[in-house]
Amino acid sequence: GAHQGGALHVRRHSAGNQAEYAAFDVANMQQQQGYGRTHPEYGQQFHGAQPSNQPQAFSGGDIAKEAQNLLGDTLGTSFTPLAKTAVAAYGEKAQHFVQSKMSFFSGPLTKSLQYYYNVNTKYVLNKLKLLLCPFIHKGSWTRIPEQVPGGFHFKPPRHDLNAPDLYIPTMAFNTYCVLCSMVYAMSSKFTPEQFGKLVWCGFIIWVVEVLMLRFATYILSTPQTPLSVPLLDLAAYGGYLFVHIITQVIVGTFTGHWGYYAALAWGTLCMGVFLVKTMKRIFFSQTRHSNRYDTRKQNYMLLTIAVAQLPLAYWMGYLPSITTT
Repeated sequence: GAHQGGALHVRRHSAGNQAEYAAFDVANMQQQQGYGRTHPEYGQQFHGAQPSNQPQAFSGGDIAKEAQNLLGDTLGTSFTPLAKTAVAAYGEKAQHFVQSKMSFFSGPLTKSLQYYYNVNTKYVLNKLKLLLCPFIHKGSWTRIPEQVPGGFHFKPPRHDLNAPDLYIPTMAFNTYCVLCSMVYAMSSKFTPEQFGKLVWCGFIIWVVEVLMLRFATYILSTPQTPLSVPLLDLAAYGGYLFVHIITQVIVGTFTGHWGYYAALAWGTLCMGVFLVKTMKRIFFSQTRHSNRYDTRKQNYMLLTIAVAQLPLAYWMGYLPSITTT
């Protein structure tokens, strides 16, 4: 009897608890869904969540207000104005800093560089074949213009084989520095200072090549027929020399000094032909309407540029480990 009475009391107590829990769950669900609840801060009546497939959008004012409320709850209402002023001042300073730094990436120099690096694999392969053997080039050396609002400009390298690019020169320059370092390492003559010397020598030769082309443009210009070639175009044309230097270093590494000198002769010949064809096309396009332009002076200047490729390439590719074996 005592056991039955105790069990009955436990069941009644459990049933009562379950009823209380069920009532609490219903009230809690209604509170979460917002039925008949008034928000204590905004004073708006909520009638339950409205199903919607569209994401809820928050404006900047709502986010700032929520941040202010959070700061007020965390730091106290007396500290909220100070925190708001500090955050606003920091945000304005950060925005100004980002805008000042991002303006560099949207400037005219960046847009120009984007043109010279607008290449693809097909262009790079065809350009390398043109540099290594310009005699097989069957088409014209003239660049392809493209009509745009307000005038025209030339098509980027990926759409024009005759357009200059800076991708091949920069990659060839980096490859030259690494390749020569490997050659010195194989002969146990490599030092970190040697790598720095290679970088500086290569950069100086590149600058000399550009200055030589710039000087030729200046000498051939006249008041009646001024010649103008963009500096980045000249940098691209001068940087193609590293393609031939890499070739002669690789050939000399595997075949000795005779192979090196043969590659040197062929490379300087191809580079000279390429520069003469390219610069002659540029000069002709800007002087074809002039009757007083001295073509004989132009031919001598182009011949000088072609001959100058030999000492430059020899000096850059001269490595004692492959030129004396």
